[in-house]
Amino acid sequence: MTSRLEDWLCPARKAKRLALIAHVSPDGDTVGATLALRLAFLAMGKAVDVICDGEPPRSMDFLPGIDAFIRPEAAQEPYDAAIAVDVSDRTMMGSSLSVFDGAPVRMVIDHHATNPAYGDVNYIRGGESACCLLAFEAIEGLGVTMTREMGTCLMTGLSTDTGHFQYPSTSAATLAAAAKLLELGVDISYITRRMYRTQPISRVNLTRIAYQKLRFELGGQVGVIELNRHDFEETGCTFAQADGLVNKALEVEGVRLAVLASEREDGIKMSLRAVEPDTVNDIAVRFGGGGHAQAAGCTIHDTLANATEQVLAAMAKKLGCSEPETRA
Repeated sequence: MTSRLEDWLCPARKAKRLALIAHVSPDGDTVGATLALRLAFLAMGKAVDVICDGEPPRSMDFLPGIDAFIRPEAAQEPYDAAIAVDVSDRTMMGSSLSVFDGAPVRMVIDHHATNPAYGDVNYIRGGESACCLLAFEAIEGLGVTMTREMGTCLMTGLSTDTGHFQYPSTSAATLAAAAKLLELGVDISYITRRMYRTQPISRVNLTRIAYQKLRFELGGQVGVIELNRHDFEETGCTFAQADGLVNKALEVEGVRLAVLASEREDGIKMSLRAVEPDTVNDIAVRFGGGGHAQAAGCTIHDTLANATEQVLAAMAKKLGCSEPETRA
């Protein structure tokens, strides 16, 4: 799905008060793109609020403007425009949706192929490597001088959504943008250390539990990790810190699909991954979610065991396998 950047830039230039909205369970891409766009709009003399129904991960505390995030109930409405940043579906805004719907102009900037273009004005390039690449293009289109601070935010999102430039979605345009950011003086070694080589003990302990709970289904083709609320309470780990653990299951030889099921207050968050050419975004859409071909997610309102069984049944059908036995 593609839309014109030029059509998106016009209302962005006209708005004087903007709300930039990140998705729930914020990751590096939504946080980085939102903060970079905030700095760009501030440079244009606009009033900007960055809003999220959730807390950015502590690993991103180094990003310029990270303290500017506010909860939706603290939003200073009215806004001239609201922009959903890296939000594949309206429901992924959580309680921030009321801020988005309350704005006279509703805008979207996103790279998810499953995005239905729910804004009045959309800049969507489905299947692109990261929303931060689109934000990079938007900032250039606005005529704002790119700064090192903006670049640090953008590089973080480019890195996290491409697996540090390892995923198949990493394009020539991605690397070209990264090169320009490096020319600004962005310290990629520092970002790497903060994002990937420094972990709080809480996540280390949750990783240990995840490995203990890792099991294999469907003839070893699917790796499964289930984390209940007690696991999070015991380790003090946040939900946002757990999402990347699904890759531990995907790294095992012979595994084609992986699922991390996390029990949360609002349902069971399913983080889904696949090894090419297999896909999981179609499975996520089936349960009201979305995402990329090899990385997607959804929330199922059921027990942890039942939610996992539903996803495994969908995976079994996709792989042409017999469904796993239902657990007592």
